[in-house]
Amino acid sequence: MKIDLSDLIGKRGKITKMIEAKQVEVAAKVTLDAHANVVLASPVDTGKFRGAWTVEAPTKAFENGKIENSTEYAVPLANGHSDQAPAGWIENACIAAVKGQ
Repeated sequence: MKIDLSDLIGKRGKITKMIEAKQVEVAAKVTLDAHANVVLASPVDTGKFRGAWTVEAPTKAFENGKIENSTEYAVPLANGHSDQAPAGWIENACIAAVKGQ
């Protein structure tokens, strides 16, 4: 049995574009899911911290998404300062997004 791959080689550009488009789609979904997870898991006192999350989903292949919270107490809360959210809660929310949870 012989398999001729010459047709695939000729379609290399089209295949590359399809792979890159799928990578952007998956990366954007994981970024948006991670954002939703951290918002829902955020400790709440006044709601300012939960409402301050921003997200930028990737738009190009191999670009990273970005999730930020610029409140002055974001770092202490991320490190477990609140009884509502122990240390590691952000990492857990992101891991869940990667796993599709």
